[in-house]
Amino acid sequence: MSGILEYSLRILKELIAIPTVNPPGEHYEDAAGFLADELRSIGMSVQSIRIPEDWLDKHYPYAPLHRGYPRVIVYAWTENVDGPTIHFNGHYDVVPPGTGWSFDPFKPIVRDGKVYGRGSNDMKAGIAAAVAVLREALSRGLESRVRLEAAFVPDEESGGMGTKYLVEEFGIRPSNVVIAEPSGVSRVGIGHRGYVRGLIRVYGRQAHASLPMYGVNAFEKACQVLSVLMSTYVKKLRGVKSKYPFEPEEAASPTISFGGYAESTSKKDNIVPGEFVFSFDRRTIPEEDLEEVVQGLGQAVKQAASQAGVKASIEVKAAIPGALTDPDSPLVRLAIDAAKRVGVEARPFVAAGRTDQVYYTKSGSTVVTWGPGVWGTSHAVDEYVTIEEIRAILKGYMYMLEMADKYLST
Repeated sequence: MSGILEYSLRILKELIAIPTVNPPGEHYEDAAGFLADELRSIGMSVQSIRIPEDWLDKHYPYAPLHRGYPRVIVYAWTENVDGPTIHFNGHYDVVPPGTGWSFDPFKPIVRDGKVYGRGSNDMKAGIAAAVAVLREALSRGLESRVRLEAAFVPDEESGGMGTKYLVEEFGIRPSNVVIAEPSGVSRVGIGHRGYVRGLIRVYGRQAHASLPMYGVNAFEKACQVLSVLMSTYVKKLRGVKSKYPFEPEEAASPTISFGGYAESTSKKDNIVPGEFVFSFDRRTIPEEDLEEVVQGLGQAVKQAASQAGVKASIEVKAAIPGALTDPDSPLVRLAIDAAKRVGVEARPFVAAGRTDQVYYTKSGSTVVTWGPGVWGTSHAVDEYVTIEEIRAILKGYMYMLEMADKYLST
């Protein structure tokens, strides 16, 4: 495996050195061009798919920051065979590095068995492993037994716009998908929670701050509304638990977070605010229906506002369902057996946060999330992935491709 590992590490280091920061989407074309060239060089057919700006105007959550920064999906494939398809997915965008790094986050460093740099763990190591395994598979002639595919996409860090466009607009709907997110070799992702995000608006009556008795302070009323929600709605959520295995275990219950964004619309300190706005982020478990979640939250806010003696409303900004693969499906069994092949007893889990699985699952694909990763380093300062994780995943991916025709239907 030394040759495939060395090739994977070269790909990883070159990807880290391309600062594909999202938002706004810097250097996406550079990363996409590099990946397209590599995939062509190993013998795959490649198409570069540009996402239209007018589509992004409607869907990119940070619009219009995307304008002037082209979005390119790299889609690669081998010719049709009688065997099954395995489609690798990975996102090449990364979150901003932030401050406090011990070194330049976009100059990869290999030290003590670790590769450091922004995106090393989340998830350029997964992309590098997929490219390396595809090259190895083609050198062994495995494309005669399994159709090989890969999609390397932008904007996963902003709601999965790349994969959403690929599946829903471009129509790529593979039967079996391996998302190379940094689960770590010992955990096979079978799903993730969904979310409803938006704003709660509480309405008072604006007045001069020197005469607060003539106003109704919307901020103070919002505090009362939130207090009621915490003692009723949030308490109720804690009593609900999914039947599926979650990591961390606490994520098996639906949750809601308030106040990531909060402000008085008057934006002035000598005004009694007549309207106060704060955000909510409601995470759902697989057993919940998004529409029912929105209705239930709206009713809870209405009741809390009534107790506070004010009016309030909710505004939904985004809603994405959760995703789930049957833990007994052949693809999950194949991934778990692949982990055993490298000496690891892997366990299936549902993730607390969203991945791009939801778009494939909605289209009918069977999906696992399995890739090289170290828990807790994604999005962090001095992000890193271990070479041992990459080595193990390379072996696991090769086993999956070698055994695909024995486990998976066409």
